[in-house]
Amino acid sequence: MYLKALEIQGFKSFPDRTTLTFEKEITAIVGPNGSGKSNISDALLWVMGEQRSKALRGGKMEDVVFGGTEKRSPMGFAQVSLVLDNSAGLFDLDTPEVVITRRYYRTGESEYSINRENVRLKDIVALLMDTGLGRDGYSVIGQGRIAEIVSARSTDRREIFEEAAGIARYRYRKEEAERKLQHTEDNLLRVNDKIEELKMQVGPLEKQAETAKKYLILRDEQRGLEISVWMENLDRLERERSALTADYDKAKDDLNRAQRALEDLYAASEDFSEQMRRRDVETEQLRERQAAAEAAAAERDSAAAVLEADMAHNRENAARLREELNSAAERTETLRAQAAERRGRASEIDAAVAEIAEKGAALRREGEENAREAGEAEAGLAALTERENDALDAVGKSAAELAVLRGRAADLEERAGSIGAELAAAEAKYEETAAALRGAEREYQAAKGRVDEINNVLSGHRMLLQSREQAVKELTEKTHSLNVERRSAEARAKLLGDMEKEYEGLGRATKTVMQAAARGTLQGVHGPVAKLISVPDRYTAAIETALGAALQNIVVDSQDSGRAAIELLKRSDAGRATFLPLDTIRPAGLSSVPAGERGYLGVASELVESDSRYAGIVGNLLGRTVVAESLGDAVAMSRRSGNRLRIVTLDGQMIHAGGSMTGGSTARNVGILSRANELRRLREHLETLAQQEKAAAERLAEAERVLSGAKYESEVASRELGEASEELHKRENAVSQYRLLRSTLDESIEALERERDGLSAAVEENAGAIEAATAAKDEAEALLAGLREAIAAAAKGREDFELRRQALNEALSALREEAAALESERASALRGAEDIEALLASLTGDSAERERNITLLEEKLAELEETLADQRSQAAGFRAVAEEHRAGIARLRDEKLELEGR
Repeated sequence: MYLKALEIQGFKSFPDRTTLTFEKEITAIVGPNGSGKSNISDALLWVMGEQRSKALRGGKMEDVVFGGTEKRSPMGFAQVSLVLDNSAGLFDLDTPEVVITRRYYRTGESEYSINRENVRLKDIVALLMDTGLGRDGYSVIGQGRIAEIVSARSTDRREIFEEAAGIARYRYRKEEAERKLQHTEDNLLRVNDKIEELKMQVGPLEKQAETAKKYLILRDEQRGLEISVWMENLDRLERERSALTADYDKAKDDLNRAQRALEDLYAASEDFSEQMRRRDVETEQLRERQAAAEAAAAERDSAAAVLEADMAHNRENAARLREELNSAAERTETLRAQAAERRGRASEIDAAVAEIAEKGAALRREGEENAREAGEAEAGLAALTERENDALDAVGKSAAELAVLRGRAADLEERAGSIGAELAAAEAKYEETAAALRGAEREYQAAKGRVDEINNVLSGHRMLLQSREQAVKELTEKTHSLNVERRSAEARAKLLGDMEKEYEGLGRATKTVMQAAARGTLQGVHGPVAKLISVPDRYTAAIETALGAALQNIVVDSQDSGRAAIELLKRSDAGRATFLPLDTIRPAGLSSVPAGERGYLGVASELVESDSRYAGIVGNLLGRTVVAESLGDAVAMSRRSGNRLRIVTLDGQMIHAGGSMTGGSTARNVGILSRANELRRLREHLETLAQQEKAAAERLAEAERVLSGAKYESEVASRELGEASEELHKRENAVSQYRLLRSTLDESIEALERERDGLSAAVEENAGAIEAATAAKDEAEALLAGLREAIAAAAKGREDFELRRQALNEALSALREEAAALESERASALRGAEDIEALLASLTGDSAERERNITLLEEKLAELEETLADQRSQAAGFRAVAEEHRAGIARLRDEKLELEGR
């Protein structure tokens, strides 16, 4: 990478636009202290995204803006542009240059751009990643940076190594992906809370739906029966009215005639008047008896009509049940045939899968045979290749040896003429070097004494510094762990708090009512039961199971408040909710509790905490529920109580009054009560963490202050040791150089002498070696040509084995796919057969129920027929009595006429 230019304006000591162009391979910036040299490296770090003002030698970020002097006003912003060469395509940008710019305003606003286009800070960090540049890169090493890297924690050094290795970009992407995954897990937690809450509502809602369906059927039947009764009563009353009107008119006419007769006969005879009065009295008595008999007969007729209507309705019901029974029988036969057909298909699939397995085994055996033969061929080819490599090595070695020997022959001839002159020069140089070595050894001993003295002082400083650094490290790690734990707890508490504020886990109707109450639209709303009670963690699962959907019941002041809330739900079509008025709900209790029994923990209403105002609500919902330790204890209690108790266990299993049981696995920490308890614990834990973090920070600040003092003293001693060590190193290098030079001269002289003695023999030996190397090279080249022909033939055979292996693998894959498809079809057929058999069992139960209902209806018809016959018999008797009275009245009328004739 090539740094082309750096443009600075308004940054620290550069108020005017200043451009530094780097045109040479090495650029050095020199100047006295305070001239602004470090401001240039600060500008480089700042433009690459450095955010720590301390790293820029400032107290706050505003310090990077030129602050002004006596003669010049301060600047309003600071801007630095970094120009990098991109001709080699290092950056993923289609431009020959990359210009990175950062601008900071005194008001606190920042702007970043790449090639004059505004970007985010993370875009610049991503661009410079794996290049060695950047705010944490290793390309800018400032004062104390080396010591900081060496003394840093392993995790901090790892970031530098990752940047140098070019994998920092992937680590950054991994961390970003992990953050997104954590956010997704938090969202999944909220979704799971909602799902578990909805699951808790499914059971009660199914029961309510079934009850509503039964209610609608019974309501329609009741309406039909009520209409029949009303019509029958109207007919009976109409008949009675007509009869009474006729009797009244007739009696009125008779009375008028009798009065006229009495007036006519009164003067005639007192005796006839007395007889007539007696006859009238008897006549009235008979009429009253006749009217009573007719009324009784009419009542019996009405009752008989009602019985006939009931009998007709029962006959219709019996006929309908018989039709349903016949239809169920036909459907049962059809379903049995379908189940048999699917199980037959599953058997066919089993046979097909077995056949495919046999084919696959044959193909695998053939593939193994092919692999064995291919392995043998491959081993032969490898052996030939290895021999070819050996032959190549032999040819190369022979050629290289021959070239070396020929070169050596020329060197030997040239060397023979220069050995004498070199021997004389080497002996003179040896004497000179020996004298210089003695002086250098004296200076080295003096420098070594100085270094030992300073080392003793520095050793004490290092021991003290090590203990201070260890203390700071431990406090830093503790502060970091507390901070991480606090942030995790705060995130979890915020999530749970948001769920509480948004009424997560509650139904739509409950949310609507609570939101309206919060806005002031509704009055007298206290909240759902789940928000008004507090349950210890141990009993949370038990109480949530015992309450079930009642957790969402809303407590209100009165029935009027509940009525207003229901009207709101109807207007907004927000669903249904149950309301518990404080002025009407009364607590419930048990006549006797199984206190003292094994596993008994108490009545549920006594294990929760709430305001005294809601004691009646809690007692009504939980006063009849007992909490037990385990399901075994609950079963034992239920048996001893004659299955009269409603018992719930700590893990959420329930035994209902009557003996029915509800249970299974339950999700942990997903209920409304569990969430409230967790939120309370988190808030208490956050307070403790805040106190611990504050104390740790204070101890860390004190330890860092002590460490700074120890570092300063150690640095002073280190500088002195560095100067002394440098001097010692110089002296040691001088001694080593002189010793090495003397040793080299000794070896040179001896070698020259030996070389001079053995030069003639070497020339003759070299000539013989040249002849042997030439013969070996020719033999190796002939062997190599034969091996290459054999390798070409073996490679052709390997290609044939590979083609055959691919064909076998494709055939085997096709068989696996066919077997998988058949297995899927078989599983589907078996599932269908099981579903049909379950439906058959259900239809068989329904048919038995219908047969029992038909028997009951037939028995009731027989009873109604007996009652109808009795009513009709009584009506006939009353009519006979009425006829007798009517005959008596006629007889008296005749006697009266006779008296009138007299």
